[in-house]
Order: sequence, then structure tokens, then C-alpha cells
Amino acid sequence: MEALSLSWASPVPRTLVCVAPIPDRVPPEDEPLPALVSRNEWDGFATEKRRLEHLGGRLLLAEALSMWWGQRSTLLHVDEVEVRRDEQRAPHLHWLPGTWRREPLPTVSIAHSNGLAAVALASPGWRLGVDIEPADRTIAANAWDFFANEEERASFAGPQDALRAWVCKEAVQKALGQGMHLNPRTILIDVDGQCSVDGARLDVQHLHHGHLIMGLALVELDLRPTDPEDEVLEATRVAMAEADDWTVGCSTQRRGC
Repeated sequence: MEALSLSWASPVPRTLVCVAPIPDRVPPEDEPLPALVSRNEWDGFATEKRRLEHLGGRLLLAEALSMWWGQRSTLLHVDEVEVRRDEQRAPHLHWLPGTWRREPLPTVSIAHSNGLAAVALASPGWRLGVDIEPADRTIAANAWDFFANEEERASFAGPQDALRAWVCKEAVQKALGQGMHLNPRTILIDVDGQCSVDGARLDVQHLHHGHLIMGLALVELDLRPTDPEDEVLEATRVAMAEADDWTVGCSTQRRGC
């Protein structure tokens, strides 16, 4: 695993972006799946390639979480965490039911391409979207209309400009948790790497890493769905705040015997 060095214009508390090779073989059928690998998703994949991509992303996520926690990783364990997807298929980290853990978990974005996986983590309340593509990939000019408006297409000097715009727009879609539900033609990134979508302001950047080009988009946004344990604890907090007297009474009498 390799952690990349990044800087942002926004005062984000913390981000982490890591890359690592995707494994070249899946675990034997008689072995349990590693932590964070979804059995439901795993069983639904039609090809070994898709399973390897899922496996590589989740193994890297486990390593990235351990790095994120640092010395606290002795107290916070990856096997107590799961990845859930919302209705837009955006991934979110949650403590497993029954752990009753309340330590805030970072937000997550995962990408894979050309034998490598990338994982981006950001402090709770922020989202960092990541997308990667081979740096030598060529997007044909007749496909530019799919993701760029006429003015933007006119600014492309060639396929590399189009590819850079593509990975950055994919990163914006992931940061906002909408994926392709957000029309990429509506995502306009200015020369300073700033982008506004439906009132959300994003910092966007791209970088080259080896034979890959990576797009990154950072936004202050909280999209994490609640789970039943969150709802119970929040209801308890509200009840305690609203109650005139939140005490446990105990009345006893000493009786002779």
C-alpha cells in the first residue's frame, strides 16, 4: 500500500488516499472472506475479474483504516466494521450491529483500474471522491459529448484534456454520492479546480501516479445513512435532553428479620 501526499484549499480536518495492486487470485472457496468483503456482493459477481476488483478495494480499505486509526487500531478493529451501500450505491462505513461502537468513522470512496485499487478517506462530515484511469487511455472525440457541454469540448486540446475532465467529473459524482445519477455535462470545473453543484462547493484536483491518472473531489457534506442503533441512541439522547428529571429512583426500607 502507498499513501499519497495531498493538499487542499479547503480547511478539511483530514484526508487519506492510498493505492495498491489488486490481488491476482481469489480466496479458495473453503476459506472465509476477508473483513469488509460483502458476501452478498461477492456471490452476485458474474466474473472473477469483478471479484478481484472488489477484493482488492476492500483489502486496501482495511489497510487504509488501520493507517487512519494509527495507534488506536489496537482498540478499533476492522472486523467490527462493514461497508453498506445507499440507494445510489454509494459506500458508507458502519459499525457492525451489536458492537454499539460510537467512534465516528471516516467517509470512503473506492476506485479500481488497470490492476490497481484506490481508496480515499475523509473526516466525518466531509466526502472525498476518487476515480482512476490508465493515463494512456484515449476517449474518442465522438464520445466527448456524453460528459462535456459544447463550450467545454471546445476547450479540450486533445484526448488527455478529455481524460482529465472525465476522471475529475467521476470524482465529483462520487463525492456527492450520486454516481451517474448526476449528469456529468452539468459538472463544470473552473481553472482553479473549484466546482459548484446544487449549492455544494467542491475542491477538485487531478494527479498522475505511475501509469494512472487520478481525479479527486472534496466537499463538506454529510451523507451517512443512520442505522437502527444510531436511531436508538439518538432517541435516548433526545429524551434525556427533553426530560425534566432523568433519574433512576430507588426507595428501600430496612426491615427486621
